[in-house]
Amino acid sequence: MRAAEAITLAEVYAALGESMLSGASKAESPGCLVEQAVSRLMDDFRRQAEALLVKRLGEKTLADVAAEVKRLMKKRKPPTVHAA
Repeated sequence: MRAAEAITLAEVYAALGESMLSGASKAESPGCLVEQAVSRLMDDFRRQAEALLVKRLGEKTLADVAAEVKRLMKKRKPPTVHAA
C-alpha cells in the first residue's frame, strides 16, 4: 500500500477513467463548415485544458487533500447542542 504523500491527484484522476471536462456535443448541422471549424477549435481547447488539469493535479497528493480537510475542520465551529 502506498502512502498518501506518494499518490498524486493526477493518478486518482487517471484511475477514474473519465474526463472532468465535458466533451463535444452531437453536431446539430453536420454539413455546416462553420460548425465543423468551431467544433475542432473547441476540441483543441478541451485537449489543452485537460493537459493543464492533469499537470496541476500531478502537483498535489492525497496528503495535501487530507491536510486541507484538517485545516477546514479546525476552522469549523462545533455544532450547537440544545438541551431538551
